[in-house]
Amino acid sequence: MAATVAGLIRGRDVIEDAQALSQIAAYQLDVDPLAFSEVVALLEDAGYVQGVQRSGGKVTTFTETVPYYDDLYGTLGDAWRDRAPTELEQQLLVVVHGLSEAPVPLEEVEARFGLDRSAVGDIIEVGDSSGLVRTLRTIDGDIAYSPFFGFENPELLVSLAGTHGSDQLISELSAVRSKQGLELTPGNYPVLTEAVAGGLVMAPAVTLPDGSSRAFAALPYVSDHNLLVNRKPVLEKALAVLACLRGAESYGEYNTLSSTGLVNVIDKLLDPNRGFLKPNSAHRRQYALMRNAGLIRFAPDTLPGGNWVTPTFIDTADNREALRIARDLITRGESVAHRVDDSIARQALDAGTGYRAPMQTTQRLRKSAQPSPTHFERLFEKAMGRSAL
Repeated sequence: MAATVAGLIRGRDVIEDAQALSQIAAYQLDVDPLAFSEVVALLEDAGYVQGVQRSGGKVTTFTETVPYYDDLYGTLGDAWRDRAPTELEQQLLVVVHGLSEAPVPLEEVEARFGLDRSAVGDIIEVGDSSGLVRTLRTIDGDIAYSPFFGFENPELLVSLAGTHGSDQLISELSAVRSKQGLELTPGNYPVLTEAVAGGLVMAPAVTLPDGSSRAFAALPYVSDHNLLVNRKPVLEKALAVLACLRGAESYGEYNTLSSTGLVNVIDKLLDPNRGFLKPNSAHRRQYALMRNAGLIRFAPDTLPGGNWVTPTFIDTADNREALRIARDLITRGESVAHRVDDSIARQALDAGTGYRAPMQTTQRLRKSAQPSPTHFERLFEKAMGRSAL
């Protein structure tokens, strides 16, 4: 939770309304509001936030100096260890890390990771309830794995399917490779849908105009393995763009995009001489989450007296990388080239009123009341120290 909040606020300098940020973090990042003060305290211990002001036990304002992701995770890890985590917490981390590299027979988990026998049951229970550890029943016995295995090793998933999987799974994985951001409609791609539910395939989900949720699967093959581990927020932001644009192909209402239009949207934002989209009645809804992720801002209507918004690109290295990865996935099926930069992380976008990150698609860790788009927009602008239009 601390890492995702740090990713959201990076580059903001001053957080003037921390309670508004708390609500944004709860809605957008699944950060439990009851844990928000502890999250800020951990970031403070790590030296990433300063000048924390509190009132009535609640954080009200602070400043941030969040660094690049590689440093962020390393420093947060050190701060976590300095807090003397319990033996159970330490062993759970060891298990999740190990299972992200490869599944392990459940009966071998204790010996493989050097666990206390009395703690194994608690570790599996906590891991399962949080969505960090899964078990799969096979004819040879139960297998333990982590959703991070698929997220961080998509090429191993394909290899596993090729060796042990069914023809149907191989066929469906091939369909994803042919069209990154493959729409998983009810009844279609049943094996792939189960793989998404189990956390083995990345599939950000957007909420459609009718309120239903639709996942868009991707198997992004990248040459920089850090994009699958330390710098995953950059990749997840790109997948959010991908899911949103794929959704707009069929669910854009008055702003439906063609296959060429998907790329045109990205190119217009990346164009240093432009960097914006012409105002449209659907833009405030369609690109609300892209704004929330820090990829764009909503500039005023270009026409005098107009009440629409002009989505305008926030030109940073990490934002450009995310858009370029999304473009490559649409046009080539894989990320062709990218720089080693950081990201301010978090997902984005559209085709309706909401977005779920890959881990959220796997399992919502909690239920939360979702604010209206208008309320959420005002909340976001307030949290980030800007006035809502």
